[in-house]
Amino acid sequence: MRKEFGAEAEFYSSAFESVLDVFERLADIDWNPCGALHLINDEKKEKRFAQTVQSWPVPEMRIVNALEASDIAGVELSHKALYLPRSGSVSPKKLCATYVQAVDVKMLSPVSLSSSRAQPRDLAEPIDLRSLRFGRDDVQEWDFIVLACGMGVLKFLPTLPLKAVRGQITIVKASAPSLKLKTNLCYGGYMSAALDGQHIVGSTFQRWLDHTDQVAQDDQDNLARLYSHVPSFSGLEVVGARAALRTTAPDHCPVAGKVAENLYVSTAHGSHGILSSLMAAEIIASMILNSKPPVSLAVLQRVSPDRF
Repeated sequence: MRKEFGAEAEFYSSAFESVLDVFERLADIDWNPCGALHLINDEKKEKRFAQTVQSWPVPEMRIVNALEASDIAGVELSHKALYLPRSGSVSPKKLCATYVQAVDVKMLSPVSLSSSRAQPRDLAEPIDLRSLRFGRDDVQEWDFIVLACGMGVLKFLPTLPLKAVRGQITIVKASAPSLKLKTNLCYGGYMSAALDGQHIVGSTFQRWLDHTDQVAQDDQDNLARLYSHVPSFSGLEVVGARAALRTTAPDHCPVAGKVAENLYVSTAHGSHGILSSLMAAEIIASMILNSKPPVSLAVLQRVSPDRF
């Protein structure tokens, strides 16, 4: 394996291929395979993206100069870019609704597990899954449990070193210049191609905040970052915003795998959850079914909760 293509890179490249295969087969998720341009606007990206193109098994990914990037984007750009032609955008809300079809979903129902007062990974005996409760009275026996609840995982696995990172996206009304954008644009922030006359512009990355209130200054910061790279978009009208908390691990890699007998975890997906959560699910499914994993042993070890 080439030096630049380690276990974390293998995880994300495999996840990328996996979601493309799934998204192309799903309906009603607003999948828009418009491609993505990652602007090379500093020396760090210059080096990292060049190594990525050389080492990742994604043959269509390439570096394009500013002129070609402008032609791909449909708007004038002053930086060369890493181009991923098969990338795109999807509606997280519609995607989640599609994922849970035919699943018995119980919303707003508190979950408790009596064994969570201990540390499941250190228990000598398997966790009694019959102790899982929804609400006060609903006690059932389960074949297995997957904790996939972001920071809520700490309620059951308090020793995992998880941190919350706040982020706010800004929704803007498309203008005549911005409607020309044909691809997603990344530059330290990001802007989506227009959908239904609107763009998503993001996103703040605030490790020091743990609330989800909308902050007007965050919208201005998101737009200022965009305008510094595409001045012709200046003056976009803000029509909405959303703030949420990402769950991250100290090494910025997801946590996915077995914790104890019949107990699994999937968390710390950070800002790449649409990609990484699906691969984490495939990894956990292979463990439950005792089938061949979708990634190498090195990747399994890299994302394992036991690495802490």
